[in-house]
Amino acid sequence: MHPNLRAILYLQLCLMFFLVGDSVAKRLLETIPLGQMICLRTAASLLVLTAFILATGRLRTLRVSKPVHQLLRSLFFTVISLGYYVAIKHFPISAVSAATAGAPILISAISPLILKERANAIQWLATITGFIGVCLVLKPDVSNSGWHYLALTVLPLAFAVMILWSRYLSRTESDWSMNYYIYIPLLLAAFFWQQEAWIALDNKTLLMVLVSGSGGAFGFIMMVAAYRVGKPVIVAPFQYTAIIMALGVDMIFWQFYPNLGLWIGIGLILLCAGIQGWQARIEEPAITPHLRPEDTHTP
Repeated sequence: MHPNLRAILYLQLCLMFFLVGDSVAKRLLETIPLGQMICLRTAASLLVLTAFILATGRLRTLRVSKPVHQLLRSLFFTVISLGYYVAIKHFPISAVSAATAGAPILISAISPLILKERANAIQWLATITGFIGVCLVLKPDVSNSGWHYLALTVLPLAFAVMILWSRYLSRTESDWSMNYYIYIPLLLAAFFWQQEAWIALDNKTLLMVLVSGSGGAFGFIMMVAAYRVGKPVIVAPFQYTAIIMALGVDMIFWQFYPNLGLWIGIGLILLCAGIQGWQARIEEPAITPHLRPEDTHTP
């Protein structure tokens, strides 16, 4: 399979994992305090990753070559994660997906400066078309949102920086180290947040937390693998498909139904994905030159 197409497949798996994790988290946040939810879900993600790493003999992959970058990236992840959970709690899943789907156009603009990977005219046209579709898909009601809306609007830039930072570190760091250490500062921060409001949880709720944490953990693994294998300006616009997945979840579980404008937006998103899929088939990939056996994109 062409590396760019393989990267797109990884990204779709990533989005499905995220959707499951976020949908369960949103349901749990109806009854569980935000700080407790973040702490338990992060602990669940770490537990799942630790068990998988130990079971598959990948402990050596946790070694790092750039500890300062890993630390700074982990702290950055902590900040944007807190904003992400606030957005999940106060907005529909599809609104959050629409916000994060703004990252591809930023990646297309930033990639030439950081990674020296330029998008051609067709790729730019597809990306902008998809972004217009994003704007049509959902317009959150922010009249009473206050700073919660700020948490939503900074997500595109935050996710773009996180993706490109991962791409840069993938030259020397394994997928596993990049997706393991980011959870530790977030776990420590959440542990001391709203402890006085924490409540006792039954076994069913704890199982749901584990499912949510697992979705987040494996989603990030697939995301890093996607942007390691494929060219960011080719792969990133396929994140738009997350909106379609999220709309389906909102319709089924939260009775949110799109109007004509939203369906037009979905059509533009699919057009963007189709154009970029064609580009992924014909364009040579920009792959990290040293493919290591421990990385997630090798069997």
